[in-house]
Amino acid sequence: MASASTTDEYKKAMLEIRSGKFRPVYVLHGEEGFFIDRIAEEVERLALQDHERDFNQTILYARDTDADQIKDICLRYPMMAERQLVVVRELQTWRIDQVEKLEPYLAKPTPTTVLVLCYKHKKIDGRKSILKTAQKGGGLVFTSDKVRDDKLPEVLMSFAKNHKRKLGSTEAQLLANHLGSDLAKAVKEVEKLCLVTEEGGAITSDSIQRFVGISKEYNVFELQNAIGTRNAAKAQRIAQHFASDPKDNPLVLTVASLNTYFSKLAMVHSLRGRNQGEMAAALKVNPYFVKDYVAQAENYPLARITEVQRYLRQCDLRSKGIGGDGGDDGELLRELLAKVMG
Repeated sequence: MASASTTDEYKKAMLEIRSGKFRPVYVLHGEEGFFIDRIAEEVERLALQDHERDFNQTILYARDTDADQIKDICLRYPMMAERQLVVVRELQTWRIDQVEKLEPYLAKPTPTTVLVLCYKHKKIDGRKSILKTAQKGGGLVFTSDKVRDDKLPEVLMSFAKNHKRKLGSTEAQLLANHLGSDLAKAVKEVEKLCLVTEEGGAITSDSIQRFVGISKEYNVFELQNAIGTRNAAKAQRIAQHFASDPKDNPLVLTVASLNTYFSKLAMVHSLRGRNQGEMAAALKVNPYFVKDYVAQAENYPLARITEVQRYLRQCDLRSKGIGGDGGDDGELLRELLAKVMG
């Protein structure tokens, strides 16, 4: 999962590119395609001027080419430009021995060529010498790890800050809970919200509801809070809203979120005496929310949490047609909440 180094290295790479400094080779690899796409797009946008592209920009797909063709193109001289740009997409479709055929070029790349290799959805084996060879040749090797779920709000806040907008912890958590692990989608929504928020302004829950379609009152984040504070009336109102719009609020995801939530409450009981930072790291949440988890855990002793998790498993099975009585998802959720908060 993505460490701070992934996002830090991403920022460093983007700052370098935007400053007009281009490496002869970019090896972009890893599980998270978002960072790879963004870096490649930025190199494409800035390495050449518009009038230089016709003769100096080559976009290749790995499945349609081979190492010799790529090397031949990279050895060409640019035409009436300072450099040429060669982008190879979907390099992960090659076997690793095919990728290694590029190593001699990476060791001594042409200084007037910028070669971008996009190897998405998995990493190049770090034991192979090709990554070190690319670095020794002056290239940039960027490893794109997945962003951990608990780090997604922080990443979204950072992207808003880059656009000179403010995104609060609660609003970032709301977006993260609703959009899940699709980083590209989540960042695009934040950038859309930045467009409708004045520079220096704050992205509000009202804006999120209006432009992203996430209700500030009826979402799984608010459902967890209602359950945690034992506000049964509010929880049932949210359940009723979910039942009226099952496509955007699938029961299977709601149950999964609640299971994660109660697992965190159980963890709070085992972390008694720890400081806020230690608890936040163990719970994998923003420190801002630790006090809420601690307060809500008081309402659910460990024995009760075990019972609740049994109800969640039963509901999950019934929603999948196992041991159920034919009730719809809305009925199952309302019944679950009655049991959980009974």
